[in-house]
Amino acid sequence: MNKKKLKRDLDSYHETQRAEEYKNLTFTVILVRPEHAGNIGSIARVMRNFNFSKLIVFNPIENKENIFSYETQGFAMHGKNILMNADIKEVEDQDNHLSEYKKLLTQFDLVIATTAKGEKNYNIKRLAIFPMDFSLPNSVQPLNIAILFGRESRGLTNDEISLADILLRIPTGLDYPALNISHACGVILYELFKKVNTINIGRGKNPVLLASRDDRQILLSMVKNIIKKLKVRTHKKEHVYFAFRNIFERTFMSRKELGLITGVFSKVNKILESLDLYEE
Repeated sequence: MNKKKLKRDLDSYHETQRAEEYKNLTFTVILVRPEHAGNIGSIARVMRNFNFSKLIVFNPIENKENIFSYETQGFAMHGKNILMNADIKEVEDQDNHLSEYKKLLTQFDLVIATTAKGEKNYNIKRLAIFPMDFSLPNSVQPLNIAILFGRESRGLTNDEISLADILLRIPTGLDYPALNISHACGVILYELFKKVNTINIGRGKNPVLLASRDDRQILLSMVKNIIKKLKVRTHKKEHVYFAFRNIFERTFMSRKELGLITGVFSKVNKILESLDLYEE
C-alpha cells in the first residue's frame, strides 16, 4: 500500500459533512411549555451530538432560573453553550399562549411537529409519518426549519399541531409507546442528521478507510495463484475463486484489514513457491 497516499487520505477524511443539497437548511429546536429543567439540559446535550445549535424554550412551565441552573448545566454536559444561549420566550398572560406561539412560527419556512400519539388514525389532526419516511426539501434559498417538541406530560395540543406543516411520530413497541422527551428528541435529531449529512464509515479520530477495488483485485490475484499452486481440480478452480471473490466483494473491508489478509496470502504464496507445488 502507498503510505503517502494513505496519509493524505487520512488527513483529508471527514466522517460526516453536510450534504451539498442541504447546505441552505437551518434548524431550530423549539420546546413548547417544557416542565422539567433536566430534560432541557439533556436536549441541549443531544443537540450537540448531532450538530444542532439553535434552541428556543417557548413559554416554559419550568422556572427560568432552574433552566440555567448549575444542575441543568450538568445535564447538558458539552451542550452547555447551547443551553446557556437558548432563547427563553415567556408569555405573561397564558390566554395569549396560542397567539404568541403562532407569531413565533411565522419566523420559519417549514414547521415540523412531533407527537407520541397517532398510532390510531381516528384523530385526523394527529395523522403522523415516521421520521425515516420524511423527505427534506432541497432549497436554493436559505430555509429556516423549526422542530417542535411539546410538554413532557401530554405533548403538543391539537391546536399547536394544527399550525405545523408536518407531524412526525417515532415507531415504538405497542405496550409502552411514550418516550422521555430528551430520548424522543435524540431519535428525531439523529434521523434528521442522517438525512442532511454525508456519512462515511469511520470511528471519529481513527477513521476506517475502505479498501479500493484495485486493492481488492491484488488480493484476488493472490487467491488465483494459490488455487493454481495447490493444483485444485480444474472443474473446481473457478468455483473456489468465485467463492473467495463473492466473500470479499460482499464485505466492507478496510484498508488495514485488507493489508493484514494480503500479508497472510502473500506468505502462503511464498511457501508454496518454495515447495514447488505450482509446477504443472
